[in-house]
Amino acid sequence: MRRCFRFSLRAGLIESRKGSVLVMVLWILVLMSFLTSQYVAHNREKANISRNAWSSFRQRQAIVSLTQLFSTSAWPVPDGTGANGRWFRLYPDDIGVWVRVDKESSRLDLNSGNEGEIKQKLSLMMDEKHQDEADAVSDAILDWRDPDDMARPHGAEAPAYAARGLNYRPADGPFNALSELLLVIGVTPNLFWGDPVRRIETDLTRRLMVTDTAVQKDTVPDALSEIFTIYSQTGRRVSLLVPGEDNTYLYTNVILANVSGGFNVVDRQQVFGVADPETYDRLTELESQVAKQESRDRASR
Repeated sequence: MRRCFRFSLRAGLIESRKGSVLVMVLWILVLMSFLTSQYVAHNREKANISRNAWSSFRQRQAIVSLTQLFSTSAWPVPDGTGANGRWFRLYPDDIGVWVRVDKESSRLDLNSGNEGEIKQKLSLMMDEKHQDEADAVSDAILDWRDPDDMARPHGAEAPAYAARGLNYRPADGPFNALSELLLVIGVTPNLFWGDPVRRIETDLTRRLMVTDTAVQKDTVPDALSEIFTIYSQTGRRVSLLVPGEDNTYLYTNVILANVSGGFNVVDRQQVFGVADPETYDRLTELESQVAKQESRDRASR
């Protein structure tokens, strides 16, 4: 009986040890699986970072290349494409960049424009449902620019900025950079930038619908950066939209001052954005249709 008990006890210990070893092996497998997944995730993250960094580098290089291209006094595109201030595409380093080159003289000088002109521009940009907002933004812009501390009916002087906890106050002087508008109470990034992708789409759509160039140019700007300037009226603006990964884009306005024999960069404004998933396909289709129509128009003249 005693031998049987000892045998049973020994067998139980052996089974217990086997169970412990099995549990330990399972834990090791779980740990190895976790470490493997972490390693894979880490490598995937590093790969994504590298890809995004490379994409960003190529975007910026494309911008530099095109800025240099349009810094000459002569129009650099052989067939004259884009010389009328319309959007078109160029392909530096095989990147399809949307480009528009136009004159600063087409915009109102934010520092010298009078109150009526500034209010009119804001009123036209915003639809009828947002006229109160248009009044507030225009008054706040004028209060930022004028030298006194008297707030307009819908405007904002130093107390309004302090009440919002902002650590700056109105300049009470001229704007030194166009992006300074983003500091004005009521000026949101959306108001300042608008939707550059939709801007291109609207331009292409109008060119399909209307063949008269004068009518094509008669469009209402959708952003403060499109309405105003603080730069010389003889300058040139190069607007560039560079598509990126996952429907992202880098949008840049390069302001060029007219100098003897060419243009020099005096300011650059940039913003990152995300387009609708199908937007770039629509732009490509519209671009193709516009090219065909303009080709037919030239042949019929």
